[in-house]
Amino acid sequence: MKRILIVEDNADLASGLKRNLEHEGHKATVADSAKGALEAAARDTPDLVVLDLGLPDRDGYYVLEELRSRGVQSPVLILSARGLESDKVKGFRLGADDYVTKPFGVVELMARIAAHLRRAANDEGPASNGSLGDDVLQERYGLTERQVEVARLLAQGMSNAEIAESLGLSTYTARNHTEQVLFKLGASTRARVGAILRGQA
Repeated sequence: MKRILIVEDNADLASGLKRNLEHEGHKATVADSAKGALEAAARDTPDLVVLDLGLPDRDGYYVLEELRSRGVQSPVLILSARGLESDKVKGFRLGADDYVTKPFGVVELMARIAAHLRRAANDEGPASNGSLGDDVLQERYGLTERQVEVARLLAQGMSNAEIAESLGLSTYTARNHTEQVLFKLGASTRARVGAILRGQA
């Protein structure tokens, strides 16, 4: 049984999602605001987050950015009526794993959620003996020495602020390094970085 956090202020839609997820054997919790979502995630880290962008108190992007900055590596699936490419790109840049526009098909949504849960479970598996060395990360992925350091800290789930403190950088510089590492590795989450460094991707 996986813990799913549904962040959605439309009560009917949230209730329907909750029923479908519980029917699949998951434990679903609903938060109807950004504040409620962050409080729920702090109480019990979810295995996956279904996130609406149009929340009453703060934008869903704020929730996503806060979750990632706090080290929450769980897959985040944005579910929104905003269908512009720029909206999707912003979501992915902030660390979203998927983006589904409303209206949506319930069967497809459940399949996407199941796929992300399987992938997350594989990423969290035990480290293999194929862990990548610094030279491989530099030659294969083009990381600089500093970016290799950042990648290893990202794999531990550290936030940009924690990386900045650990390496004696400004938060702005740490964030730039993080974006470059994610781009070069083709990873959208810290968990994915960990899987790549362990040789599991």
